[in-house]
Amino acid sequence: MLARLTSRCDNLRARRPAPRPVAAWLAAAITAIAACVSGCQTTADIDLRQEILKLREQVKERDGQIALQQGTIDELHRQLAVARSISEEDLKRVFFPERIQIDRLSGGFDTDGKPGDEGVTVYIQPIDRRGDVIKVPGDVTIQLYDLAAPAGRNLIGEYKLSVDQVAELWHGKLMTQHFRIKCPWPGKPPENPEVTIRVTFVDYLTKRVLTAQSTCKVTLPPR
Repeated sequence: MLARLTSRCDNLRARRPAPRPVAAWLAAAITAIAACVSGCQTTADIDLRQEILKLREQVKERDGQIALQQGTIDELHRQLAVARSISEEDLKRVFFPERIQIDRLSGGFDTDGKPGDEGVTVYIQPIDRRGDVIKVPGDVTIQLYDLAAPAGRNLIGEYKLSVDQVAELWHGKLMTQHFRIKCPWPGKPPENPEVTIRVTFVDYLTKRVLTAQSTCKVTLPPR
């Protein structure tokens, strides 16, 4: 009897599945969850860092724009302070232009040796209260017109030069005291040989706006 019971117990033990390693399974599960959580956190951290870097770049760019704007404002304030500090008595002692004139030397220029001019050379002379030509800084705008052309095609070209650019164009040798500015045709030559020159000069010190107008002859290419 005992032998049969022992045999049956052995048979049951043999058919019973082996016990699962619960501790090992739990450890593996925890490791997998931790890896997943760690991976999720890493991805989120990367996205967050990228967003922070993007925002920092935007802030840096805006700071640069603000600095440039502030620099412009400071320069305008400086110019305004200088202008306000100049009294009428000061102006009487300072050499500044009362008017400008376009010298009669102004006219067409030809540099390629082919028939027809490539543009107009404009000679500008600032004149003080005594009628003397003086070298003064200023911004210059030149407009060339063909007034004989049909409406809508009168303006040949417009040329704007800053005070720094104009300063490089002064010629002050014997009998040549003027700014010499070359204005090439921006496109086709004008339709007529008479060109009207209009000059606007903004004196850097007093901010006075001076204008002058004249005409000159140019040589047109054969048609």
